[in-house]
Amino acid sequence: MCCSDNQAGAAVTLPCAEQYSPMHQADIVDDESDWRVPRQSAMTRSVSKMVATRWHAGSGCAQEFSAETTADCHVVKIVLRNMNIRFRAASRIVHDGMTTPGTVHVTEPAVSVRCLFRGPYDVLHLHVPNHLIVECAGDMPGDQVPVLCSRGVAGKDSVIDSLGRALLEANRVSGSLGQLYADCISIAIVTRLLASANRAVTSDRPKVGELARWRLKRAIEYVEAQLDKPVSLADVASSAGLTRMHFAAQFRAATGLRPHEYLLRRRIERAQQMLLETGMSLVDIALSVGFQTQAHFTSVFKRYTGQPPRAWRESRGFPEVSRCRRTDTAREPELVS
Repeated sequence: MCCSDNQAGAAVTLPCAEQYSPMHQADIVDDESDWRVPRQSAMTRSVSKMVATRWHAGSGCAQEFSAETTADCHVVKIVLRNMNIRFRAASRIVHDGMTTPGTVHVTEPAVSVRCLFRGPYDVLHLHVPNHLIVECAGDMPGDQVPVLCSRGVAGKDSVIDSLGRALLEANRVSGSLGQLYADCISIAIVTRLLASANRAVTSDRPKVGELARWRLKRAIEYVEAQLDKPVSLADVASSAGLTRMHFAAQFRAATGLRPHEYLLRRRIERAQQMLLETGMSLVDIALSVGFQTQAHFTSVFKRYTGQPPRAWRESRGFPEVSRCRRTDTAREPELVS
């Protein structure tokens, strides 16, 4: 290398879990004085939020730097210009050669990284607390919650490239709006990465075949005959001649619903019919469709229809029916899927 740097080969730690008292107001997206290390002024915000930093130089000779993420943070790297680098994560070479704008890589917590910059560079780093990733991932669809993790090689994402460049504009937004602007874009970047991970997880799963029509017919007939009784997943699967595991996956492939969700929907649909066609009390209807408490029946009914059963009945022109004094307290055994 044509020049040396006193940071070369030195391990540094991201201060994600620390807070500082600044002497001046810093930019929202601040330049890094050390590779992947936010300035102290960048850490004045709550540790519950993300911190964005920039590592850039328009010219220079080859330099190599090392760092290590802390146990409570991920670091999202977004390349902003053409660069010639050799980047290692956990002693594994992620990239060696030219990299282009829009290249993205995630470094997981407690991972050592090293990068040789062979010329000019411009990189945006997003330091993301782990708990924020968990919160964002909790809203993702699907049975398996994806995690934000690194891949064998860095990937390209034009949307994240655009979001990263938009994030740089936060410094031009005055007052508290600038911070809000940055927080929103940062969350958008993380959710984009999680959505990509979710698609990858889904595509990697082996596809499950739909339940054969004759098996589906038997299962539905069994459920219809047992709506007023406790029903287990094993019982429904047995009626279709399958084990619980195979039945649940194939039933969902055929209907788009988990067996337990289908059972609840059918119970509420039967209850709606009885509310309109009979003068039965709510507790008697609840028991007649397999619920063993009126409170549980009311909770599930409202979830599916948007109204409690009494209000739903009255909104359709049926007066309130006198209540029965039954005080059943057992809860129905739920069909687990």
